Amino acid sequence: MRTNVYPRGCEDRLRFAALYSHQFGKRMVANLLNEPGHCRACGPVCDGCKYDMYSLVDSLVAVEELPKPEELPPFVDEPEDHLPELPPVDVLVAIGLHPDLLVALSEVYEIKALIVPVEEPDWIDPWIEEKLREVCEENSVELTVARPGCDLEPSGPVTEAFCDAGMIGRPKLFMKVEDGVVIDVHVVRSAPCGCTWFVAKRLVGVDADPEEVKATVSEAHHSYPCTASMEVDKHVGDTLLHVAGRLHIEAALRALEEATDTDA
Repeated sequence: MRTNVYPRGCEDRLRFAALYSHQFGKRMVANLLNEPGHCRACGPVCDGCKYDMYSLVDSLVAVEELPKPEELPPFVDEPEDHLPELPPVDVLVAIGLHPDLLVALSEVYEIKALIVPVEEPDWIDPWIEEKLREVCEENSVELTVARPGCDLEPSGPVTEAFCDAGMIGRPKLFMKVEDGVVIDVHVVRSAPCGCTWFVAKRLVGVDADPEEVKATVSEAHHSYPCTASMEVDKHVGDTLLHVAGRLHIEAALRALEEATDTDA
């Protein structure tokens, strides 16, 4: 799938493109565009909590699904032959690409920042990541590798501006408590896939007790469902699914700790 929706007269806006071979790519792009109806996590009780909060529709230059790594040769000598043409962009998001294609991105394209969410441990091994960092540094490209995607921490001003515009990054919540019950939860920053919005909705009405909050977040995170792998990632010493769940639990507990019970 390829979409070219970059409108004329928007040259001053942050521009981004996405290349992916995994369903996480579709989720992330859909969350960034944030068009009404794209999120079906709450089903018929959806109240459109995230719509009109943000949208990067006018910033999207192109999104294209590429062949999965296993559908290409183990070693790709001419990676540019397997990559689509793209105009210059500020940010390129690369998800689940063949290692040789991934390393070539900052050389093939005119980009300022490269974001690489990692949902499977084998998407990028230590040698490839080191090589990728070297090439990006040589080409003055900000590189952000997030294991998993919801551990996204901006590595520079361009990436930070992109994350701010899309309200994405390491999950952050703001919580209101009344009479010992969570009455409202605002998303300050969501996981790139949008899971944090679902978690926030599930927390409303829960007792303001750490154990209750943890259990609710864990259930919501699994129900979304999370696409991170259950295989152990040696970089983090745990499964990426567990890391993603832990990041959401930490965000909720931090918000609970900072909340003030108005009628306590």
